[in-house]
Amino acid sequence: MRRLLLVVVLVAACQQGEQKTAPPAGSGSGSGSGSGSSSPAPEKVDPAIRPPVAQVAPPIDIKTPPTDAVKTSSGLVYKQLEASADGVEISRNDTVQIVYAGWEQTTGKTFFSNKGQKPMALPLANTAAGFTEAMQLMKKGERAMLWMPPAIGYTGTPPKGHENETLVYEVEVVDVQKAPVPPLSLKAPPAGAKKLASGTAYEIVKPGTGSTKPHSWDSVTFNYTAWESTGRMFDSTEMRGRPATVPIYKQSVAMEEMLTSMIPGSRVRFWVQSAAMQANNKPIAGMPDGLLTYEIEMMTIQAGHEPPPVPTDLAGPPAGAKKSPKGVAYKVLKAGAGGAKPTIDQDIKVSYTGWTQDKRVFDSTVIKGTPADMSMNGVIVGWQDTLPLMSVGDKWRLWVPADLAYAGAPNRPQGMLVCDVELLEIKARPKGEGGVPAPTAVPAPPDVATPAADAQKTPKGVFVKILKGVPDAAKPTATSVIKVTYTGWQTDGQMFETNTNTFNLPKSIEGWQDAFPTIGVGESARIWVPEALAYPNGGGPTGMLVFDVTLVEIVK
Repeated sequence: MRRLLLVVVLVAACQQGEQKTAPPAGSGSGSGSGSGSSSPAPEKVDPAIRPPVAQVAPPIDIKTPPTDAVKTSSGLVYKQLEASADGVEISRNDTVQIVYAGWEQTTGKTFFSNKGQKPMALPLANTAAGFTEAMQLMKKGERAMLWMPPAIGYTGTPPKGHENETLVYEVEVVDVQKAPVPPLSLKAPPAGAKKLASGTAYEIVKPGTGSTKPHSWDSVTFNYTAWESTGRMFDSTEMRGRPATVPIYKQSVAMEEMLTSMIPGSRVRFWVQSAAMQANNKPIAGMPDGLLTYEIEMMTIQAGHEPPPVPTDLAGPPAGAKKSPKGVAYKVLKAGAGGAKPTIDQDIKVSYTGWTQDKRVFDSTVIKGTPADMSMNGVIVGWQDTLPLMSVGDKWRLWVPADLAYAGAPNRPQGMLVCDVELLEIKARPKGEGGVPAPTAVPAPPDVATPAADAQKTPKGVFVKILKGVPDAAKPTATSVIKVTYTGWQTDGQMFETNTNTFNLPKSIEGWQDAFPTIGVGESARIWVPEALAYPNGGGPTGMLVFDVTLVEIVK
């Protein structure tokens, strides 16, 4: 999605019967940002939209637990059905593969079952408290019945209508993925810990080889696991089996300092307050509070290009600076030959570097070593207001006020931004991708102006209506990479894009991040995304956006 869902990191920073569908509440995994996640609570779905769950007979009476069942202090009731003397024991941060069925105790209705199907992965660090507790009473190969009161059966407040409903599960543990063992020193750094320049305490768990350390403008590939002071693991690339590859300068100040002090092959443990791990001067959603402990293992360094030095006039424009119509201050660093200027409906090629007020680079094509191709109607409002004043060859410094940049937008730099921008080319927009004729406009659905009455509302306020359901379809997480066929309209019925493409969900608009975990592979849905979860500060189509989507594949 060239203009709407920007998946290239460097470009993105300046472009803008009843069924309970949830398995054990909280079966998500943590994101690479270091935050935990949870599954949505059970929801009611129209059986005409998504087929109802096949009813499964429980192996024992679920109305009254047997007299030999064990009741814990939390209210969990546990009855072992099959034992395994030599099975792998389970710890609180492990991920278990389970086959299970769930029933409402009062009605006896089956609301979920994956019996006869592929086991489901349940990360215990991020699931509901009842499941974390229950799985630690079991071993690999064992089977048990669980009676779970709502206070421990959900990651948050029980959904409306289920506040007093005890859920009953039959669970078989098929496999166990062991989590890294938490360090003993989670409450405070040990007395012998070393200190970085900022005062961050760390210790070397495993030495590396060589002496080359990365610069802040390099990218690195590394594994990490992170715990809060209680011992709960809240994020781990090692558990996901996918190391992180990131530009160092895009990390928090604390993470940047740690990474630039390491060499390949080394593994370090460091202690940091949660507030120091914030990104773009805003806390990371889901990040635990208090002291955090990270273990990082550096794998490889990918060299970047050194960015320009921080401007000396970063704090504000000089007296002689000019202003765009909406109030972006600018000064000319280099004048081109003059001539044509870009219009809002054209594409451009630019080279740029942007800084926040704390002197940190937030984005730079210079670091990447490749200019960026952009659509003028896909950049921040401050650029839309200023670039039409430039000609090819011009290089300007812009002071973009927060309200013309990313004020309040999640995962974006905050405050006034300073950008050095060089306009390299104005491109004639092709008739379509590859120069082929543009796609024929797809008529808007009749309910484009307002969400359908039978649409389901996500936690953040996106409305989703399943148009074609697929029973037991795999669903992505908020950190997945997905392939999607989609068409998008504004509420006046104007289509702005239709395509099939692959997207990294964490780099898509917030509404897609919230909606797609409710859509299964092969399913089609209509999504109504409020402006606040699309482009609240410009950089894309305005107003509420409506999409018809089909989830083709979960790539990873």
